Amino acid sequence: MVDKKRNDEVDPTDDVPTDPVVEDSSVDDDTIDDEALADDFIDVGDADEVPEELREDRPDPAAVPKTGLVSEFHDLSASQAAYLVAHRETSSVSRSPLFYVTSLLLGVAVIAAMIIGFQQAGAGPGEGEGSDTLAIVGVPQEQVDAFSQQLGLPAVAVEDQAAGEALLRSGEAGAVYVLDPTGMQPASLLALNRDPEAILDKLNQPVPVDYLEQPAVAPVLGDPVAWGLGIVVALAGLTLGAALYQNLRTEKRNRLAEVIASTIPARSSAWGRVYGLSLLSLTFTLIAAGVLLVGLSIGQQTTIAMALLPVLGWFALIALMTVFIILSAHLWVATSASRRVRRIGYAAVVLLTVAGVLAPLVLRTQETVMLWLSYTPFTAPVAMPMRYLAGQAEWWEGLASAGASAVVGVIVFWLASAAYQRTLLRGAGRSGRKAKAGVAAKSGSTAKNDSTAKSDSTSKRSPAKSKA
Repeated sequence: MVDKKRNDEVDPTDDVPTDPVVEDSSVDDDTIDDEALADDFIDVGDADEVPEELREDRPDPAAVPKTGLVSEFHDLSASQAAYLVAHRETSSVSRSPLFYVTSLLLGVAVIAAMIIGFQQAGAGPGEGEGSDTLAIVGVPQEQVDAFSQQLGLPAVAVEDQAAGEALLRSGEAGAVYVLDPTGMQPASLLALNRDPEAILDKLNQPVPVDYLEQPAVAPVLGDPVAWGLGIVVALAGLTLGAALYQNLRTEKRNRLAEVIASTIPARSSAWGRVYGLSLLSLTFTLIAAGVLLVGLSIGQQTTIAMALLPVLGWFALIALMTVFIILSAHLWVATSASRRVRRIGYAAVVLLTVAGVLAPLVLRTQETVMLWLSYTPFTAPVAMPMRYLAGQAEWWEGLASAGASAVVGVIVFWLASAAYQRTLLRGAGRSGRKAKAGVAAKSGSTAKNDSTAKSDSTSKRSPAKSKA
């Protein structure tokens, strides 16, 4: 063999290594010392030695708050997803100018209702004020006549307190003047369910008043209060319902609904919208109740304020259920694919809300009608407080009315959420009906067959023309 570079002859055995590698048979792979390899590896279990870029920052599942704000670490539950949607809806609505304007109008309306009520109460005794006759217990008629001439108001003598209570319930007397037989205790005044203002003004000294029934509010003050409660329900339901409707249409127009549906279940999204705005409606109730109670306290009408407290409590509960129904109806209407159906449905919801507020105010003199209206949704938040103001309802009737409204609200929300889920996930054509691709495919195949037949007929005619 000749080396071409040096033109020298090369021995073929030169490439063979003279010192071959000799393996140490004494070393076994299975007996390698682990301590010898420990220096060549990094313990990834020690977080201090792992680089910052390679660390995994995962919270302890037991320490995760139940708010859904850590959704990037784990899947959301139904309640957490609903909370996220509710927080988003309430934040956007509460920061809108419409919310502030509505709150301001509500406060002004309550103040106007109080002014009208005070003016009507100061104009003179009206309907339901009761008689200004004073029944005196245990005093001869001669002394009663002298007492009547001295005070300048009519007075009658009764044998005992039971006879005086009978006169109170029949309306023949406005109050019963009860004297202590021993003379050790001061005299007291017994009234039916409100302070006898005409009699108290004639007495020379303040007398404590006891009531036979739960204190009620006079009609001259109760009617403006009822109008104020109706305004609260109408403004809360229509304002928040309009905001819910507008948000849904905006998300549908901007394709945000699909983005939300990809991360949050449709039913949780619907529940979060409705219950979040329902709780926000309590803000209007608190504003109205606060302005009313403060105004009555400033006007030194603490008795009326105390009588209104249970009425306002039942109103808040029933109004919350009614607003839930109104918002569920707005959700149902907003999911329709037809613009005409949406317009008709929205107008129907507004009409039901306004009619439910006005019906008890117009029919307040019909006791039987008011009984039925107090258990009917849309009319219950105004009718039931009016019955409490008049002292015609038992304590459990408010709970029954709220329960009836809650049942109707659950049914309406179930229908609305089903429509929302069907429209959002399955896709819907006009009027919410499922789009059918079979018609288009059939028409396409028919057109294709027609074109094929036409081309075949043309090809058959062409040879005939060529022969001609």
